[in-house]
Amino acid sequence: CICTIIAIKMAWSLRVTVLVAAVVRATGSSASSIHSAPKLLLPGLPWPQALQGHDDENWPMSLTNSDGGPTPGLLARYDALAPMQPGIRRYNMFWSSFENKVPSAVGPLECPAGTTLLPATEPERKAFGYHRFHCYSSSQTALFDTLFELDRQLGAQNAAIIYGTPDFYRHPNCTGFKFGPDTIKSGCAPVDEHMDDFEDYVRFLVQRWSLASLKHMIVWNEVASAGWMDMSPFIPNRAGPSGSFTLTDAQFDVWVTKYAELVQRVSNAVASSGLADGVMVWTSNDRLWERPIQREGDPLHTGVKPFQDRLWPMLAKFGNVTFGTAVHPYDSGNPFDDTEFAPGHHPQAYTFATLSHVVDYLTQQVKDVLGLDPADPRAQPYQLLFASEQGWPYPACCVNKIRGRNICYAQALSAALPRVVGVTHNFFHDNAHGSEQGGQDYGLIPGNVSGNLSNGVGHPTFDAYTSTAPRNWDLTDGHYCCTNWRMGCKTKNGTGTLDPLMQDSQTRITVHGWAWDERSARGGGAPVQVRISFTGIAVPSRTVFANITRQDLVDAGVAPNPAHGFLESFDVAPPGVTGPYSVSVVWVWNTTTTELASSPRCGDSSGPCDCPPL
Repeated sequence: CICTIIAIKMAWSLRVTVLVAAVVRATGSSASSIHSAPKLLLPGLPWPQALQGHDDENWPMSLTNSDGGPTPGLLARYDALAPMQPGIRRYNMFWSSFENKVPSAVGPLECPAGTTLLPATEPERKAFGYHRFHCYSSSQTALFDTLFELDRQLGAQNAAIIYGTPDFYRHPNCTGFKFGPDTIKSGCAPVDEHMDDFEDYVRFLVQRWSLASLKHMIVWNEVASAGWMDMSPFIPNRAGPSGSFTLTDAQFDVWVTKYAELVQRVSNAVASSGLADGVMVWTSNDRLWERPIQREGDPLHTGVKPFQDRLWPMLAKFGNVTFGTAVHPYDSGNPFDDTEFAPGHHPQAYTFATLSHVVDYLTQQVKDVLGLDPADPRAQPYQLLFASEQGWPYPACCVNKIRGRNICYAQALSAALPRVVGVTHNFFHDNAHGSEQGGQDYGLIPGNVSGNLSNGVGHPTFDAYTSTAPRNWDLTDGHYCCTNWRMGCKTKNGTGTLDPLMQDSQTRITVHGWAWDERSARGGGAPVQVRISFTGIAVPSRTVFANITRQDLVDAGVAPNPAHGFLESFDVAPPGVTGPYSVSVVWVWNTTTTELASSPRCGDSSGPCDCPPL
């Protein structure tokens, strides 16, 4: 099969050879130099060179020339991208952007201008496994030839979101849904009689690009939402009165079965092209783990977990589908926010801080549904996560300083969870003309940074992306995330302050303050221990966790989440405080201790006072 793919690539695209010659140039690094002994996602697929990747298509697509080739501005952009060492570069590869002029045919057809017949002949159709003949956009094909070759030179892998049914392959009465000013019908699922056309489309992508860099296929988008995966008119797609769930059990199964078939078709296209060990297939999931509270008429949402509970057994029955889980860990403005998955909170929703709950679920599914030991190498792909979409819109969420911080925080949290393969935020670079979604700017690097990125340095989000490069993260102390937010530093340590003492009487002293350590679990989110000791009075020392909520720490930028305060009261045995005393507080890390700022503090029978000079 591999030889077959090579043959078809040569037959289809002499222009690709010319393109490669035009764009190949030194980038200062390569996948081979970074992966001297790569870990493997699959037997034929190494881990990406970096955790941080990019969702970057708006600007690059505007920087190609009329035949899809690179312009000087695009080449300059990639020169600026090279120091970031991106792991995965993700693109919307909508089916409708490739096949939109005429539907397929059982025999060769006359393709309209601007499209190319594929396969070209009946012998090719049989040789390459196509069901039918198609007319695919020549300009879209040329565009991705250019971008994928440039991405390959960066050492990046590519990911495609497989989405967007062409008009002539979906039911004419599929309603779609309102998203901002637009009515979106891209999520309307292909009708059963055109599933072969869907598989052919994926086969085209795989056979053209997956030998080189297209290594990740994300199937559809946020499929627990009837807006993004629309099965109308076959089943209801709106919430009922008071937001009620409007599906019968059988209708719910219709929805999940269609998605399972989409995943299977993608897997079939990959496997029949000889690349089952070299391309990851991912399901697509939003952050709403439990069914959310809805209003009547909202696009119906099942909750991600209920959907997954039905999906896993269906995919297991196919027996030939290996898949990972793409997640969208949006948050309210801080990736360390874990409140929506706190015990007792409903409906639950995950963020970067709580992705471990999703990992735990996947591990249990591997045991219960697949019957595999989670440590079995065959079980690894099923337990992987790809944080393929999430972001912080401006102005609704936060200013660029905080968005830069959030890139750093998300990197730290993802790095602390070994099952996360890659992170691609929504979006890498703001459109020059403004908002991307619903009047909000999701582009993280602002639009006044030029397309060639020559003036990017100094913008918090640009510098944060550069910080996450493997050459910087955990290897230097001078990058943006370390100097501004104490994330990804080579020299890792903690900080904290002993606040002024509170002496309620001569028999009770209250000690409070805060402590945080970058080395603690969950990317620095876990609390550390502090040891409180007295001299001058007979009060036993005490070791406690600094885990009391202090939102002021987050607001001041000295800790990523609020659970790092401590407040402890001590009773002094009679006759109480009769003379001078001091209190010292250290935070404890393994076998070492470090004294907090402003420690020790002192007091006497009259209350807290300044410590005498040493």
